[in-house]
Amino acid sequence: MRKLIYFTLGGKYQYLKLANLCVESLYFNGYDGDFLFITDYKDEILSTIKFKKPPFFLDLNESGLLESSANKLKLYQFPEIDNYDKIIFSDLDILWLSNPDKIFDLITDDKFYVSNEQALMSDIWWGQALLTNEEKDIIDENKILGVNAGIFAFNKNMVKHLEEIDKFFNTNIQYVNGCLEQPFFNVYLYRNQLYDVSLTNIVSHNGYNLDYYDGVLLHFAGGPGAFEYKYPKMINFYNKNFKNVNS
Repeated sequence: MRKLIYFTLGGKYQYLKLANLCVESLYFNGYDGDFLFITDYKDEILSTIKFKKPPFFLDLNESGLLESSANKLKLYQFPEIDNYDKIIFSDLDILWLSNPDKIFDLITDDKFYVSNEQALMSDIWWGQALLTNEEKDIIDENKILGVNAGIFAFNKNMVKHLEEIDKFFNTNIQYVNGCLEQPFFNVYLYRNQLYDVSLTNIVSHNGYNLDYYDGVLLHFAGGPGAFEYKYPKMINFYNKNFKNVNS
């Protein structure tokens, strides 16, 4: 089985420091698959991060915050993507605390494997403006939670859906809010029933407030582009915990 973890990087040059911590945490916990960066910072990444084997790069000449974040949807443009059986997208503000095989092994169906947020999907940050009134009523009645687009896993059969989400995003870009492409990701997966929330109990999006976590990964979520807030929290957690983390 060929495995790929991919990232996007653009808009904030300082995010290279987050990328370095994220990759180091993956190596620390035994990741032996490939990396892909969708970015125009190839040279900077190669001079900052020590890789065990050369990573792949896809440069789409889009480096603003919105464009960079939404580049996660453009994996279908990576020429080598058909060579991979299972794929994980990871935000850079993530520290991996266990081997990512714990997530790769969950991928058994043609679904996106995601984790729930606390707010309903009808909340403005997760899909409100894109949903019909009927959809919002169903979501509210059944308390259907939104999902976080900072970490998700899937098999290669799902790459075509990333292209469809990308089209959905670009067609409705006037509805973009502070969560960037995440509401579009949510609404497409909800409408097509293409997601499995198995990651909910093994990942946390509460990195700012935790001194220790025993799940697979810890996401320092909140505030896209907020490097100045994220990095001190991440490096503090890394320095305190990584000597004791079991792979």
